[in-house]
Amino acid sequence: PGTFFFDCNSVAPATKQAAADVISTAGGRYVDVAVMAPVRPALLAVPLLLSGPFAEEGERLLAALGFKGRVIDGGVGVASAIKMIRSIMIKGIEALTAECLLSARAAGVEEEVLASLDASFPGWPWRTRADYNLDRMLVHGLRRAAEMRESAVTAADLGLAGTMASATADWQQRLGALHLSPLPDGFTAKADAILAATGTSKP
Repeated sequence: PGTFFFDCNSVAPATKQAAADVISTAGGRYVDVAVMAPVRPALLAVPLLLSGPFAEEGERLLAALGFKGRVIDGGVGVASAIKMIRSIMIKGIEALTAECLLSARAAGVEEEVLASLDASFPGWPWRTRADYNLDRMLVHGLRRAAEMRESAVTAADLGLAGTMASATADWQQRLGALHLSPLPDGFTAKADAILAATGTSKP
């Protein structure tokens, strides 16, 4: 009783609320925490959002340990709603990158597709971003797939379909399940390794 429980899991607000009920029933003080960026290399400086009735006191405790938290007004689930809804876009871009550029590589037209994307979105180096996005999916895909299934629940609980989040979860699962190691360097090598591992033939 009285113990603080900082729940940093990337799950739907309803999942956090169910967990909070268990902790509160036992006399604990539950804080909804959303981790808003990769922990490495930031470590203690990674941005955190906190919500719930014990968020302000919890933020002071985390600050004393060197963490960088920010309290969001509202109950348990508000901080996680921000994280899970944002993830629809961030992880969704990764999934779109995989489907688009793996298809382009399989068709032998990736240079034209990349050039067209670069022209449409100047300042966004698509080959570099594609390499990074595939890397993240290959390394963290299984964990991100679980997160995106919770994002789909978040959208569904708001009365939306969660279709994009569910499709993103499928792509994250597919690449993460390949367990490619060591990862090849560069977009082309990664794409070829993925296509080979999935049995996709190129022309």
